[in-house]
Amino acid sequence: MGTHDLWVPMKFLFGMPTDEPYDREEEIKTLTEMIRRKQPTVIVGVRRIGKTSIILKSVKNMESPKIFLSAKEFVEGKSFDLQSFLSAYSSLILSEFLRVIDPKIRIPQTIKIRGRELLDTLRELVGYAKIRLNIPLTEVELFLDSFKKASFREGVAEIIELPQRLAEEFSLNFTIIIDEFQYLRLASQNYPGIFHLLRSKWQLHDRVAYVISGSSVGLLERTFSKKTEPFYQFFYPIYVERFRSDVSISFLEQGFSDEGREVEYDAISLAVKELDGIPAWLNYFGLKSISCKRVTVSCAKKVLASLNEDPLIRNIVLDEYRKFGKNARIILKFLASVGGEGKLRGIDISRSGVNEGIKSLLNDGYIERRERGVYKIVDPVISKLIPTIV
Repeated sequence: MGTHDLWVPMKFLFGMPTDEPYDREEEIKTLTEMIRRKQPTVIVGVRRIGKTSIILKSVKNMESPKIFLSAKEFVEGKSFDLQSFLSAYSSLILSEFLRVIDPKIRIPQTIKIRGRELLDTLRELVGYAKIRLNIPLTEVELFLDSFKKASFREGVAEIIELPQRLAEEFSLNFTIIIDEFQYLRLASQNYPGIFHLLRSKWQLHDRVAYVISGSSVGLLERTFSKKTEPFYQFFYPIYVERFRSDVSISFLEQGFSDEGREVEYDAISLAVKELDGIPAWLNYFGLKSISCKRVTVSCAKKVLASLNEDPLIRNIVLDEYRKFGKNARIILKFLASVGGEGKLRGIDISRSGVNEGIKSLLNDGYIERRERGVYKIVDPVISKLIPTIV
C-alpha cells in the first residue's frame, strides 16, 4: 500500500525524491505530528532509503512557511562555509515568509547558495520587507554588516533568531528542515561552539519546528545520543529502514502494473533478493526493466547484470568509494570480496588501521555491525560493484 491521499498511478523514479513515497505511512504520520508539536526531530537512514521523500510528503500540504536546505552544499574539502550557509538560510526564510505574508511579491524561484548574487538577493528581500511591509529586520542587517566589519561571529547569533522572531510577530509557525545536518559539525573549526549556540537558541523557539536529517548514520546518532554533545536528547529520532521483502515485492508489482507491464513473480523475487530493500535501487531496476515487454526472469537477470556496467551506477559507487581514507577503502574492498558481510580476519592492515577504518565507515553509514567482529556493507549495489571498479 502506498502513501497517496488519493490513488494516482505509481511510476518508477530514480535520482530525485518524490512527495508520494511508497509504504511510509507510519514515518510520515509520526513526522507530521512532531512538526505540529514543534518537537525537534531527526530523520535517520542510510543513503538512497527515501528520507527526503518522507519529509516532502509530510510538509506537502502545509500552508505555513517552510524551508529545506542541505548542509552538504556548503562543504569545501574538510571545511564548512558557514557564512554562505547562513546567508542562504536567512534568504530562504525571508522569501518563504514574504510568500506567505504577501503572495503578490515576485521572489526569485531559485536562491543562489554562494557569492555576491546570494548577498544581493538577501539585501533585496530585506529592503522589500522594510519598505513595502514596514518590517524591521535588525537581525539580518546586523548579519550583513558583520561581513563589512569582520565581526561575523556577532551576526551569527542574531540570524539564528530570525524564524522565531518573524513567527512571533506575525502569529505564524515555521518549519526549518536541514538535510545532511552532520556536515555542520565542520563549521566548528572556524566557529567553535556552533552546536552549543544552535541548541541554546532553538530550545527556546516555540513557533519553529526543526527537522534535521542525514545519511551519515553514526555521526548523526552521536549528535543526539552522546552525553557530551550539545544536542544530547534534543531531537526525537525517526529511523527509516529498508523495505521488508514483502513490501519490496508489492512495490515492484504495483509499479509494473501501473506501468502497464506484465511481470513474473520469480523475476521480482530475484530483484528483491539482490537489491535488499533499498528503494532507489528498486526504482532503478523498475525503470530499466520496463524496456522489456514482459518482465521475465530472463529480463530481470539481464537488468541486474547490467548494473555492473552501467556508467551512472559505476560513477556513483566510485565517487563514494574515493571519498574514504585508505583504511576504509581496504575494509570495503575486503568485505565486498567475501560477499559483503563477514569478519576482518586476514585483512592486510594494522589493528589501529582497522579500528580507524571501521569507525569511519560506521560514522558515514556504509557498514553496520551485525555481531561481535562481523560487519556488513549496507548497500548491496556498492558491495557488488566495488570488486569490479577498484
